[in-house]
Amino acid sequence: MKSKTQHHLGIAFSAGGLEAAEVALDGGHLRVVRCETIAAPATPAEGAKTAPAGPDWVTEKLKPFRQSGARAMAVSAGLRSADVFCRLVTLPTAAETELQPMLEMQLENLSPLPTEQVVFGFEIIRKAEKQTDLLVAIARRDAVVERLDQLRQAGFVVEKLDLDALALLEFLRHEKALREEELDGLALVALEGDSATLLLAHGGQPHSIMSVPLGGETSVAEAAAQIGSALHLAQTAVQASQPDAVWPVVRVLQRSAAGTPGDALNLKAFAAALADRLGSKCEPLELGDRQRAGLGAVGLCVRAASGRARMNLVPAEYFVERRRLSRRRQIQLAAIAGAVLYALVIAGGVGGFIYQYNRLGVLEDEAESLKPAYDRASALQVDLNVLKEYVSNRSVPLEILAELQKLKPDALCLTEFHFTDGEQVSLSGYAATPSTISDFDAKLQKSPFFPGGTALSPLTNQKVAGNVVVRFTIQCKIKKPPKHETPGGHRRQR
Repeated sequence: MKSKTQHHLGIAFSAGGLEAAEVALDGGHLRVVRCETIAAPATPAEGAKTAPAGPDWVTEKLKPFRQSGARAMAVSAGLRSADVFCRLVTLPTAAETELQPMLEMQLENLSPLPTEQVVFGFEIIRKAEKQTDLLVAIARRDAVVERLDQLRQAGFVVEKLDLDALALLEFLRHEKALREEELDGLALVALEGDSATLLLAHGGQPHSIMSVPLGGETSVAEAAAQIGSALHLAQTAVQASQPDAVWPVVRVLQRSAAGTPGDALNLKAFAAALADRLGSKCEPLELGDRQRAGLGAVGLCVRAASGRARMNLVPAEYFVERRRLSRRRQIQLAAIAGAVLYALVIAGGVGGFIYQYNRLGVLEDEAESLKPAYDRASALQVDLNVLKEYVSNRSVPLEILAELQKLKPDALCLTEFHFTDGEQVSLSGYAATPSTISDFDAKLQKSPFFPGGTALSPLTNQKVAGNVVVRFTIQCKIKKPPKHETPGGHRRQR
């Protein structure tokens, strides 16, 4: 039996426009159907009579991909590194469904913006018995919604909103542009028009992604100094958690559109200046014209087709709105089909068609009036599913985090959680006065979640943002996890 060909579409936004690629997967063989780098229309000079380019250019340029013979393509989009903030976060190992609420509880400490203004996604980098390392990406909600709306107006429904830097790493692996040992310890500087993306990989997994802005008339020496300092800090941060991480060679890739600050930098001269700055070897990463055409978009398709794309920054409300539109379309199609059938059976089917058309308007009005109740029910169902999963798994780390959130005074800030062997948790943070810390320690000693008592380290003063605060560390012994019910019917022991 002949296997069905699957088509994937990748759309990567860049400083100079966007990249698009369509890939066909047939029997494990991946073939690039088409790929294209699309430049954004030039913005007219001040005082010109030409209207500025609006979002319609995206619809027009992507028309060939929308008119492709392949139907129901899975669509993945990619955000630039300049549009996201990435952090490497370590959490206690738990079921994947529990990682999302764990991150939501820490989002306020991770995000540079208020939590209501951002969306986040994550990808598991390393999972051990007791700890799991996650690459967390945070993006502005309004910027994400703008990108999704542009693609929806162009006729595309986005399944995954990924990172262009992760797609680039996947592309280099798929194209075998570097040896496997080089990809395992990759330090990459990608010049991308008005910014440079710094990507550090260790063990074949990304550990640091950051963006460095480039000025309008930055010289080679200035760019090397600025990027070299940022890259050194990123390498130091990764080596703090992975001491065996090394990057013998720094690769430099040119992805800048014509006329941008990055395009003005001579690649070889920049690599030489960066090598002097870092004191290590730096080499340009040369790609052929075929590889350079839509490489980010092709990487998105490869990640989606291989199943390795777990990062997704699409907001939950986007899927809710998509389901609502799908239901409305189904009602319309059902009404039209009913009207056509009625017209074929009954002579003078015009009257039946008018009746069904009017009935469709009534159904749409009823569906619109029921939408608030349906949305509330959907939200409650999601919460119920989370609670069911929680009751089923009985995750001690999640219970502990919830208990800490309840006991923590408003005037006290927790900055670090560290679980050890599932029997002890170390809490670090600061408060304005020692009495606030004492009250918090007293509450912990009374909590049934910390039966082993607490140990408060000596308090220290520290100046933060012009104010003197009191820093503390508390060691708490946590309760042991409950034993689950056995298949033979024994009750759980507490």
